[in-house]
Amino acid sequence: MNRQLRHLLLLRWHMVRCPRARRGFLALAALIPLLSAAAVAVGLLAPRGRGFDLLLLAPTAYLSVAVLAVLAPLVVGGGNELFPPEQLAAYPVTARTHYAASLALTPLNLAWTTQLIALLGLTSYVSGGGPRVVLACIVCLSYIAMVTVCGQALAWFVVGLRQRPGGRTATWALAAVIASGGLAVLLTDRTTTLLDASPTTWVVIGAADGAAGDYSGWTTVTVTLLAATIAAFFLGRRACAWTLRQPGRGHGDSEARAVRRRRPATGLLREQLAVDRASVWRSPSLRRGLLVLGILPGGVAAVAGLEWSSLVLLPGLVAAGAGLLFGVNAFCLDGSGAVWLASLPADPRIVFRAKTRIVAEVCAVAVVLTVLAGSTRAGSLPTAAEAAALGCCALVTIARVVATCMQLSLTRPHRADLRGPRDTPAPPGVMAAYSLRLAASTTLLAVLFSVTAKSDEWRLPLLAALPLLLLSARRVVASDRAWQQAETRAHVVTAVATG
Repeated sequence: MNRQLRHLLLLRWHMVRCPRARRGFLALAALIPLLSAAAVAVGLLAPRGRGFDLLLLAPTAYLSVAVLAVLAPLVVGGGNELFPPEQLAAYPVTARTHYAASLALTPLNLAWTTQLIALLGLTSYVSGGGPRVVLACIVCLSYIAMVTVCGQALAWFVVGLRQRPGGRTATWALAAVIASGGLAVLLTDRTTTLLDASPTTWVVIGAADGAAGDYSGWTTVTVTLLAATIAAFFLGRRACAWTLRQPGRGHGDSEARAVRRRRPATGLLREQLAVDRASVWRSPSLRRGLLVLGILPGGVAAVAGLEWSSLVLLPGLVAAGAGLLFGVNAFCLDGSGAVWLASLPADPRIVFRAKTRIVAEVCAVAVVLTVLAGSTRAGSLPTAAEAAALGCCALVTIARVVATCMQLSLTRPHRADLRGPRDTPAPPGVMAAYSLRLAASTTLLAVLFSVTAKSDEWRLPLLAALPLLLLSARRVVASDRAWQQAETRAHVVTAVATG
């Protein structure tokens, strides 16, 4: 391991002073290999009734992993950060360390980990039983490593390109061309033809060859994937070094542009809402996250052509992702100005209600866009039970995310400026724990309403939603009362303003 990276990881570990938090992070780290092994075991023991159908879908699943591996680091501008850049400005941290850190933090992405586990289970299932399934899993892991490293390398190159004159125009033009091509494929109903020509079919065949005992085909695929991984690693390291040398790459870039003065709002609550909305949209990391949450899940649902009963599962995941943008540390929107804002003679309940409403708005916008996009290819009109389940699932999961976020914002505030595209509202390990907590609760709720969508009684989702909404409302009211305590406000303001 890179020596600088090792020291930085140890420093980050020693900054976690709570023994309970350390045990939780160790448990999360151990959970990934355990779940991966469990997925392989489930794939081996599952009935083989749909083996051929899943074998046909395997290349598409592999392709979706590649798309995620490319888009995730692109959205955050090169991958997650171990430390904010300004904290390391006085130390000679090399480009190798920056690149290695972004790769080392990849498993903290819950979506990446989930797809890793799902792909291992799918590979073991379609490869059949026997000890040679280990060879198929080696192909799967080699493929995941290759697309992850390639995604990081491409992300660093794009970040550097955007710092060059005309780079932003070029990247936006390329994105527009890709989006137009995808829309054309979708409208002409050529999605199946395009997926059949996917190069991931070759990877799936290599995994099947290893499980069947064809060692020559398996060796060719595995060696090619490993060679591509090594080449992408060195290319990505050079791209990272080139990007870090580009001028104009800093956290203060957003402060150098002109901002039109807006008209004052009528009322304290509306003024606070206007300030918070502007803070969300002016942050590069939040702006990119909102765009991705508003486009990507709905686009995937539209391409997949999900049925209404399956569409019920999406609001929970989208709401959890929206809460992770900033909701888990909502008061970080005030930044260093939190001290000045706290000194104003205003009702503290206005600040809390404004932050709560902003988190709810972001979650609601992301969920509504996803549902609308997914409904375009959902087939016929939904039944009364499906429509009620979808609406109730959206309301309940948004309320659950808002209640959890406001509670975490008061009990575990963090210093976060959110000025750069790679900034997060909390440290990487904390964000991983938050993502697991939000995704687990919202997924369980989504599964519950997905079951009610298959019933013939439309009142059943409403009956299930009522107590859950009341429980979330109770948690929000409790957080509101806690915020009215001067000790709580002082703790939060001090943390988000000074760290």
